[in-house]
Amino acid sequence: MTIATRIPEQLVEEIRQRVNIVDVISPYVQLKKQGRNLFGLCPFHDERTPSFSVNEDKQIYHCFSCGRGGNVFSFIMDIDNATFPQAVAKVAPFAGVDLDASYTSDEATEVVDPQIKALRELYADATKLYHHLLVNTEAGEGALDYLHNRGLDDGTIDAFMLGFAPENDVLINYFQEQQVDYQLLRSSELFIEWDDGTLHDRFTNRVLFTIRDSASHPIAFSGRRLSNDDTQAKYMNSPESPLFNKSQELFNLDLAKGAIRKQKHAVVFEGFMDVIAAFQAGVQNGVASMGTSLTPEQVQVLSRMADNVSISYDSDAAGQKATKRALDLVAQNGHITANVIHIPDNQDPDEFLRANDVSAFLNVLSHNTEDPVAFNIRYLKTDRNLNNQTELFAYVSDVLGVIATVSEPVMRETYLREISDEFNIGMEALQDQLRPLLLQQQANRSNPRSTNNRQSGYRRPEPNYPVAPNGDWQANAPAPIPAPTPRTISRVEKAERMLLAWMLRDNDVWLQVTGTPDFTFVDVPYETLLMLATGYRETHGNEPIVDMAGFMDFVQKPELTRILATLDDFDDELFADRSQVGMYIQFISHDAPLSDRINRLQRQIKEANQMHNDALVAQLSVEYMAALREQQTHK
Repeated sequence: MTIATRIPEQLVEEIRQRVNIVDVISPYVQLKKQGRNLFGLCPFHDERTPSFSVNEDKQIYHCFSCGRGGNVFSFIMDIDNATFPQAVAKVAPFAGVDLDASYTSDEATEVVDPQIKALRELYADATKLYHHLLVNTEAGEGALDYLHNRGLDDGTIDAFMLGFAPENDVLINYFQEQQVDYQLLRSSELFIEWDDGTLHDRFTNRVLFTIRDSASHPIAFSGRRLSNDDTQAKYMNSPESPLFNKSQELFNLDLAKGAIRKQKHAVVFEGFMDVIAAFQAGVQNGVASMGTSLTPEQVQVLSRMADNVSISYDSDAAGQKATKRALDLVAQNGHITANVIHIPDNQDPDEFLRANDVSAFLNVLSHNTEDPVAFNIRYLKTDRNLNNQTELFAYVSDVLGVIATVSEPVMRETYLREISDEFNIGMEALQDQLRPLLLQQQANRSNPRSTNNRQSGYRRPEPNYPVAPNGDWQANAPAPIPAPTPRTISRVEKAERMLLAWMLRDNDVWLQVTGTPDFTFVDVPYETLLMLATGYRETHGNEPIVDMAGFMDFVQKPELTRILATLDDFDDELFADRSQVGMYIQFISHDAPLSDRINRLQRQIKEANQMHNDALVAQLSVEYMAALREQQTHK
């Protein structure tokens, strides 16, 4: 193995200076301009209100909710679980820099849990074996014929690494010959454990669809039986494992994500074969959920890549129910829109493609669509006898609730007229019944706390400003958003954060703090950043650190760069009154530790009283009174 050489600091700096952080982050997060920054949904956690901020001027990012932050390299390290050299290599093309392979040749530098790495290798080997058995062996001929008869060509079969699992425990025998650890095999969920402890292939006599994560690692399989034995399930899926969480994964996302980001549009199919057939027909932005229903986690993944999602599920009752659930989940997400694709003649996409040419299929995807309101109006008729007056009135009431969510008056009137014409109900009566529902919708939109207000616009989250040494909020500081909130930090840390930000930007404050005898930050990360800043300044002319992204390169540690990212949150006006610097120093170095000591002594005196230890109570009381006098002296 070739050992990677260190990337020269000058080259790292050149790449960072030539790249725009927005270009690197945009494929992962949809960003919209709001004030001086850009905002979007944080890619590191589930949220509905955009709290992920990118400062294009300073080339840094920060999430006000989860606290992640850093520069362009930090982002790639966080999002891809990459090392610093790997992150630099990935960013280099954005800067137009060709990076020598020797800088990233050591693949062993990837930080991956040993068990996860071993399981990935196991699944990769299983995928290759199953694919080989499908395309190169006599045993796989029947399965290969089945796929060819379903319209798939060899190139598509290879691209999706489809496979065949024969009988006779082929996979377990293969791994046992390789002397793979028994416990690893047992935890992989590739096998079924019998009562005697022996392992046996989970999949037998089945065509296998390989499920991969977004980084193209095989993580699970779905097997379709080839026999006509109805006693066996038609499909068998891998159970969840350390690699596979079915609620979070989307089939084909690894191949589709580029097209989804480029088109800002995804098509969600119900079955794996639908996705594969559509992909072969040129529809490369198709994915499928792991089961009949889309999940909130999967919608969240899609919302980071797309503006719109098209749902193309089967027309049977289960498919329509799943479509309804998917539309509701998209509406709850609030950051993408959705429509429904109807395949003619109650066919699924795979069946339609086998009966028609590609152009007909593409035409259906583009034009045979229905918006969520029209779908719900039709779906609400399900299992209702509309010849019964009571059920008809209930249906109309439900439909008006749907129409009330439509903001465009012309569209509302169009839907009302359709209901009026279909059921011979007067428009005036429908409008009278709709009016209070519209007022309720308006009230929901004007009330930011309403749970029904899903379509609110982007709102710039305000940072948590530090408390002044007296415990009050700084004057003129905006209030923080109520939710989502970052982790709770103490008054001491808030003061440390403010003082460190002041030191980095103002040389006089730097000299004042570093010239204070015996001053140290209470919390280790801030003291560490102070030491690193000292070293950085020595190599940069002992000047204020205005290039925060460059300092982050110097620091590199994610837990420290996240703190640095928060230092950009303070308004410039908070640094106007230099007299507060001494108050911050006093609070951090003396007042806060003294206050902690007084509180600790109070607790110890209470505990000593409960134990009836009079001698200890007397001793602690003396210390407590001395601490109180010291506190009074410094007020």
